[in-house]
Amino acid sequence: MSFGDIYGHESKKEILRNTLARKRTAHAYLFSGIPGIGKKALALEFIKAVNCAQSDTLHDACGACDSCRRIQRSSHPDVFSVEAEGQFIRIASIRQIQERAKCRPLEAKKRAFMIDDADKMNEESANALLKMLEEPSASNILMLITARPYAMPQTIISRCQHLRFNPLSSETVKRFLVSAMEIDHQKALLPAALSGGSIGNALELNQEDIFAYRKELLDLLSSTTRQDPFSLIQFASFLGQKKKEIRQGLKILVAFFRDVLVFKEIGEKDMLINQDHASLVSLCAGRLSGEQILQNIEHIERAGDIIEQNVNKSLTLETMAFKLNY
Repeated sequence: MSFGDIYGHESKKEILRNTLARKRTAHAYLFSGIPGIGKKALALEFIKAVNCAQSDTLHDACGACDSCRRIQRSSHPDVFSVEAEGQFIRIASIRQIQERAKCRPLEAKKRAFMIDDADKMNEESANALLKMLEEPSASNILMLITARPYAMPQTIISRCQHLRFNPLSSETVKRFLVSAMEIDHQKALLPAALSGGSIGNALELNQEDIFAYRKELLDLLSSTTRQDPFSLIQFASFLGQKKKEIRQGLKILVAFFRDVLVFKEIGEKDMLINQDHASLVSLCAGRLSGEQILQNIEHIERAGDIIEQNVNKSLTLETMAFKLNY
């Protein structure tokens, strides 16, 4: 693998390539962003590139030299990973890093320590790591990975080169599913649209029960009318009570009404996420104005924001259902 095998994050890859070209590697990096977007994968590729036999000319990992292959197999004697034990990364793990960092690398150009979920360091661990950051060694490199940089001490963040990773575009996620996972193009559209820019989320969503849930939800939507208040309450109730389940349902609804808007403006079924529900999309597009469709999307997104504030879920979803245009 190399930087080119990582989907998205082009600006971050360019920063790292320039670092390699100038031979000005920082002693510590912090990669932050939502889970499942490739932070850890890119950190590993950077560690490989730093130690690659061809890095002076490629400014990347060749993937073929002994160092690259051993790092990829997790068998390199100078590359170490630290993860949480239970809820925390404990002081013993950081002390092991401190001891190993005192010696010169056995084989590598730079000994590398990757700390995953770095926000899980307890106070003792964080203080011990801070001492390493205050007295860096030129022969070591620290890679900190986190989805919660706000939960980390500012003293640690300020001593790292901090790269903030944005969620991937749905197109990039779809490209990964189709190219890397060999998922059918049409089947990849839904998990990509619902993923929130996370490849990890998309892989979780690529399950048959999600597709069955979407079908049931849209079938229920098609039978819901303002003339039947009970159907509106039933529709709201179907979205559930658990936040994760509600989020998925609301994302499905947003994707559906965006399809309706696209079809109303362009009239092409090939552009739809929900191509298997094209007849319902077409029906809604003919029945609703562009303004009504946009209002529906706004009502759904607003309901999602309110639910995140731990407000009464049933009342919020029922209010949304009664506001939607059908």
